[in-house]
Amino acid sequence: MATTSHDLPWEIITDILCRLPLKDVLRYRSVSTSWCSLIDGRDFVKLHFKHSPESTSQLGFIFGGANDLCWAAFSDLTSFIRLTYPIGDDKGITVAGSSNGLLAVMNSKGDAAIWNPFTRSRRYISLPISDHFGSFPFHSFEILLTGFGHDPITEDYKFLLMIEFNGIMDHSFTREVKVYSLKARKWKRIDHFPSNYTYLRNNGFLFGNALHYWMVKVNPDNWDTILVFDLVTEKCQEMGLPDYNGLETCSCLKLVDLRGSFCAVMVPNYDPSLEISERVDVWEMKQYGVKESWTKLFSVATSIATGPFNYLVPIAYLQNGDQVLLEQDGKKLILFDMKTKRVMKRVGSSFPYICDTIVFVKSLVGLDSVQTTSWNSKQGKNINVLGKKKQSGKKRDDFLSKGFKLVL
Repeated sequence: MATTSHDLPWEIITDILCRLPLKDVLRYRSVSTSWCSLIDGRDFVKLHFKHSPESTSQLGFIFGGANDLCWAAFSDLTSFIRLTYPIGDDKGITVAGSSNGLLAVMNSKGDAAIWNPFTRSRRYISLPISDHFGSFPFHSFEILLTGFGHDPITEDYKFLLMIEFNGIMDHSFTREVKVYSLKARKWKRIDHFPSNYTYLRNNGFLFGNALHYWMVKVNPDNWDTILVFDLVTEKCQEMGLPDYNGLETCSCLKLVDLRGSFCAVMVPNYDPSLEISERVDVWEMKQYGVKESWTKLFSVATSIATGPFNYLVPIAYLQNGDQVLLEQDGKKLILFDMKTKRVMKRVGSSFPYICDTIVFVKSLVGLDSVQTTSWNSKQGKNINVLGKKKQSGKKRDDFLSKGFKLVL
């Protein structure tokens, strides 16, 4: 007699499901109410994120610009999937950050959302600009810093903004830093955020439990440094960049995560009048937080690239670390061979445009995953720690039961 799912212990069903691709797991939600509750549970979301092939070996990246967003897998750089923003704006959308399969996006009108593009789970947020914007003496605002990441202690996701409100009659302005808690559903002001900096790149680079910003400290001297905002303690500290010992003038282009290592992309002897770099150096911080542990990994010179370039940014290692995928001037992707130290070929020629890239992992993490519920595998049901009855997700179940398809 054939064994059915009803004959299997919940532990075995859970172990099987958590190793399947995201698209298959979403379809299995329609098998039964118990399976749906299992898959929606916070514990299963964590297991799937840990064991799913899409979160362990089949990574991809988000790319695009203000009006279009796409996803491509590192294993297939010949095709891509178009994603639809959950909010709209004629002037375009900004991706403020990414963490564990969630994206934080916003527009110029003050609308924002935290969004999983593959489960279509989302939460709409109003940006905290009503206290100043439109009231005398401030008539306009500018978002200087953004950041998004996970607080593992409270199991919360946090969205950081630094907003500058500008005066209508003079050059007066005021700045505020606020953090939105996905769990608490509200904004909180951060009063101790340093202000004596010029921020050179507004998107915070998420590494571990902290957001990192490349900036110039204005006083007492001007120098490049990294400001680190800890998402757990919500406090800041500085971290030094690689030291060229005065032999070359150098600026940091971008902070990146390469195979789990904290790395900085440095541009020595950059000539802004020509907008051409001599080379790009990639440094790895062997011991996080220790400036003396910076070690140069590799360099890419203009002479061996595919023509003159303004900048090159490594996205990820490919082929067991023998190749590095590079973004060139936000226009093309090229493969750099680590052994021969030469550019191999251009890839992704069918992509509409690159503009900017974010390494992204598909996951089940969504708005429901931040709630205080856990799965009881013996009883086959969700237990709400707060004692509130879980609301039915019938509309979402009906949508997913028809088959969740991603079509180019």
